[in-house]
Amino acid sequence: MDINNFFESIKNLSNQWGERIQRLLASERDRKAVLLGAGVLFILIIYIIFQSFSSGKARLEKKAIALEADLKRIQSLRQEYVESKRRLEEVTSKIKTEDVALISVVEKVLVDVQVDRSNFSISSRTDTSGDLYDEKSVDVDIKKIPLNKAVELLYKIQTNPNFLKVSKFRIRTRFDNPNLLDASFRVSTFKFKQVS
Repeated sequence: MDINNFFESIKNLSNQWGERIQRLLASERDRKAVLLGAGVLFILIIYIIFQSFSSGKARLEKKAIALEADLKRIQSLRQEYVESKRRLEEVTSKIKTEDVALISVVEKVLVDVQVDRSNFSISSRTDTSGDLYDEKSVDVDIKKIPLNKAVELLYKIQTNPNFLKVSKFRIRTRFDNPNLLDASFRVSTFKFKQVS
């Protein structure tokens, strides 16, 4: 019963509104004014809906552009990371894990370059330890070496498969023979620590 009463009250309400509208639209002028007002209201509603969608679209486009820029930055960082990782693996693979005495390696390079044994001395240094690696070093002093042999020596040390690094390189010309040099430098090798 309550549902029937509800439907009847809605029907009565719609009839009352219909009669009011009929009274308002009694004259031609009133009908035109109501239609014009309804048209303006309709256009205003369409404009508001369009504006909200277009401003939302512009916001989303700006957000998409910002996300694309972030994605490009992340991709470049990823490429940089992959390249760094590749280079680290390359360097790590060059470093031999076998413990060859550094003095022996340096002495072999000096002999290969044909530096006279009486003209060089090699002294061992204490090992130093970093966070990621252990460093072994030796100091080398060479007397009476021509410039071309010094260059060849440095090249062979730098390209040695044991991954040797030359540092603290000092070179002096000799007073007794300006064509010969005295050189001193440090040769180091590194061993990466196992990270756990």
